[in-house]
Amino acid sequence: MILPTVSSFGYLTLLLLSAVSAPRFGADLPAKLHSAIAGCGLKKASISVSVRDVSTGALLASASGSRPMIPASNMKVLTTGAAVATLGPEFSFRTRLLQDGDRIVIVGDGDPGFGDPELLAGLVCIDAAGNTRTGLDEVMLLDGWVNAAVAALPGGVTEVVVDDRIFSDERVHPLWPKDQLDEVYCAEVSGLNFHANRLHILPRPAPGKAAEIASIRPAAPWLTVSSRATSKQGKKDSNTAWVSRGAEGATLVLQGNVKSTYGEPIVMTMHDSALFLGRTVASRIAGRGIPVKAVRVAGAADPACSGAALGPVIRTPIATALARANTDSENLYAECLLKRMAAASTGQPGSWASGASVLSGIIQERAGSAEAAGFVYSDGSGLSRSNRVTADGMTAFIAAMARDPRLSATYLDSLAIAGRTGTVRKRMGESANLGVVIRCKTGYINGVSCLSGVVCTPDGRMESFSVLCNDLTEPDAVGKAKAMQDKIALIVANNLLSRSPRPALGG
Repeated sequence: MILPTVSSFGYLTLLLLSAVSAPRFGADLPAKLHSAIAGCGLKKASISVSVRDVSTGALLASASGSRPMIPASNMKVLTTGAAVATLGPEFSFRTRLLQDGDRIVIVGDGDPGFGDPELLAGLVCIDAAGNTRTGLDEVMLLDGWVNAAVAALPGGVTEVVVDDRIFSDERVHPLWPKDQLDEVYCAEVSGLNFHANRLHILPRPAPGKAAEIASIRPAAPWLTVSSRATSKQGKKDSNTAWVSRGAEGATLVLQGNVKSTYGEPIVMTMHDSALFLGRTVASRIAGRGIPVKAVRVAGAADPACSGAALGPVIRTPIATALARANTDSENLYAECLLKRMAAASTGQPGSWASGASVLSGIIQERAGSAEAAGFVYSDGSGLSRSNRVTADGMTAFIAAMARDPRLSATYLDSLAIAGRTGTVRKRMGESANLGVVIRCKTGYINGVSCLSGVVCTPDGRMESFSVLCNDLTEPDAVGKAKAMQDKIALIVANNLLSRSPRPALGG
């Protein structure tokens, strides 16, 4: 039996669950949620909240929980869960170099982590001299391939072929903001990604002349670089540089002013990462005195790639990809996971359309058809404003994943920990004092702020929660929404702690 109570705002319906459908320990939970929402200072926002017991899947409280809402990056909670359910926790992306006669072929697997500077920086390896070192760069990563190619083909390479056909050739989602495609959160999505599909550019001043680009990583000698930037050194001048890119990515133009050499790079998206990687490998082979006649991307009519492996197979475990998507909120990782699970499920190149179809089926299977009824799937990261989810569906899915003995550890470990890691490292620090762990995912795009996750006690009890806020148009609305989300998460934590501890086994 569910008894509805309408709040004073008129836009929120709070569902109080009777003792028949929920344990008595949660009897005051809906009232506390109502108080947190009513006191947040958001009068025009649309707010949806859901709390669920993980062990039973029972809904403990719901405030407009069935209303379809824009999830922003909370979409990643669904994408990552569906990906590990489809591909399995043992899955690893793998990127290979093959020798086919006198040509070499780079075969992509949709790996978003191939050459990712953040991952390379943390790698521990043993160099050629036997010394242990921490950290690689993209040059060192590719050296294993380049060395193998030089040894195998001393007479020259007829062509370097890059095969990115694990995904469709649609690299930019049609509903992403067209004026933001240079921004890192809009990085192109390819079947063969490289360096997180980003360029790192360091400008420096040239007093009396146009400012210069001191370096580009990864190095790209084939790019045309020019400058319209000034090098003004006055007291009122500052570093205001930015870089524009031609439509096909072959030209870069430095703009603004460069007062001093940049310590941190300007980061912008890379165009056609597969071709960029092919040119990079070809350039490095040629730099060793081995001629390379051509570089091209494999076409639809090309046969499946074959040949002997050259150099190492480079792998990224799915656990790493999930953590980059959830803890670090990297859009590229979420989109590659969406397309890769589509490729695995359909046997065809992964696309946003096929990914949405596979995702829909898994959400219905895990959360239930009724809870998934209001969902709309557009992309995997939540950057598209056409995605829709419900708070009740989010908590049902999270709870189902947390109950899965095969998937729960990989899935839950990928979420950021409140007060400690990722996008919530400075939020909900009080959770440590309570002795609970809040694993969660934030979400933000213009007018939208969301938080969903799970609260865990040391003895393994869990409650999933979702707080979705849309129509954030009032002054400091996002800040108020975040404060309310944190308060609700802590209310859930206290509610969970009020329950009797799980009985000891054998007692």
